[in-house]
Amino acid sequence: MLQNRYPDKHSRLVSRIVVLLTEKGYQNIKSVLSDSESPEKIVWQSSGNGYLPDVSVRAEDFRFFTAETADSIQDEDTADKLKLFSAYAETNDALFYVVFPKGDAVPVRARIEELGGEICLWEV
Repeated sequence: MLQNRYPDKHSRLVSRIVVLLTEKGYQNIKSVLSDSESPEKIVWQSSGNGYLPDVSVRAEDFRFFTAETADSIQDEDTADKLKLFSAYAETNDALFYVVFPKGDAVPVRARIEELGGEICLWEV
């Protein structure tokens, strides 16, 4: 799993996403944190390969989130994951967010521009 390469930063970031969504009034939040129900895996239909979003929530719409840092955003596996999540959001009328810590905006934004797609950015 990608997050295992950056466990401390990643877990803190995922936890922060859950707290912020809770504060905004969202319920039924799913996350990859051990004390939560896991989000559903999103897969490429052509291969069956896929990834778990770090956080997901259903309200009026479906929103899902992946936590990335200046380091993790450069991984090739991350590029595949972001392309899949972007394509899924576009075809399923969902909102996909890449969430990153303050201070990582420049490398994260540059990588997202490079990859393209329907991706919302959220700096926390």
